Amino acid sequence: MFRRAAVVSMSVCALVATSASIADAGPGGVGVLPSPSGALPVGSTTLHLVDAGRVDPFQPDRSRELMVSVFYPATDVSRYPRAHYVSTELIPGLESKLGIELPGALTHAHRHAPAQAASKYPVVLYTPGAGVSRVLGTGLAEDLASRGYVVVTVDHTYESGPAVEFPGGRIVQPAAAPNGFDTALREKYIATRLLDFRFVLDSLTGLAAGTNPDAESDALPVDLGRVLDMDRVGAVGHSSGGYAAVEAMHGDRRIDAAVDMDGQIGVDEAFGRAVTEGVDRPSLVLTSAQIEEVGDANPSLDAFWQRATGWKRHLAIANSAHYDFTDMPSLVPAIARPAASTYIGSIDPDRMAALVRGYVAAMFDKFLRDRTDTLLDRPITEPEVTTVR
Repeated sequence: MFRRAAVVSMSVCALVATSASIADAGPGGVGVLPSPSGALPVGSTTLHLVDAGRVDPFQPDRSRELMVSVFYPATDVSRYPRAHYVSTELIPGLESKLGIELPGALTHAHRHAPAQAASKYPVVLYTPGAGVSRVLGTGLAEDLASRGYVVVTVDHTYESGPAVEFPGGRIVQPAAAPNGFDTALREKYIATRLLDFRFVLDSLTGLAAGTNPDAESDALPVDLGRVLDMDRVGAVGHSSGGYAAVEAMHGDRRIDAAVDMDGQIGVDEAFGRAVTEGVDRPSLVLTSAQIEEVGDANPSLDAFWQRATGWKRHLAIANSAHYDFTDMPSLVPAIARPAASTYIGSIDPDRMAALVRGYVAAMFDKFLRDRTDTLLDRPITEPEVTTVR
């Protein structure tokens, strides 16, 4: 149901964000996302990662390569430009060559600002929905970073769309799907994502140990490696990314907690091993009113609840739709929201962002920081939120 919407929505959002912000931009552009809720300034950078030991399953003549964004607590942010929302490589590269800042849609993170090295911070991996760019997870990533996390958002090359932007302006579009978006292709996507996750964690472990994992060996933000706490790792994903987050936790003991946002834990009737074998670490499932009405996630979630032995909770958010868990509602102008009702619900975008950010942060505060005063430790008071399981 949601794969075609993913491609269309990402393309539309990119165009809306770019055209609207250029039209209304001041000297440095305009922000397109709700402000982060935490107290810490946020920095961001991108890494080009190449897994020399793995052939890309979609391009056998190349090694597997990924683009990831890293969001982290930062310092001295006033000296560094805010990062662009749609482009993480091409526009910043042009700015560097021209020596000027170009107007456009901006995030709240400051590009290449030094990391705030007063302490180490838990690490959270973010994986997007099928066919969707990591860019749509920027708002959540910035919010978690402002609360004291290092968040790494991952594009899965030859799946993420409408394209993945690599250094030097190279653009990689999704691989052709000869048989359409069938079960076999989706299972291949998930298998690839799981290996991507493992490789990203390996790369971050190396970064924390003092090596530079960037394929071009570009300079990293000051102290970035020093702030990574690789002993406290979480995973969060949307739609297929939610399945991948829980499945990655099942297969990799380095992941301590997972959040599934509006995703079944499997592909069609083929459940993941997290379902068939169970998982012993904590899982939070957040679902939209739309997916609750459709009901296609229920079989895998029912089975997961029978076998998972770790802490688990399933919450639903009223008046929401599938892409309300992403940045999409913030990018669609109010006048265009009725036309986008297949993808986003009637819930206020800022309210939805606050709920999603609050509960995702609560999950990681509870299980990566051992806090006992989170939203998950007290009765629900938000009228939009109900406990399903």
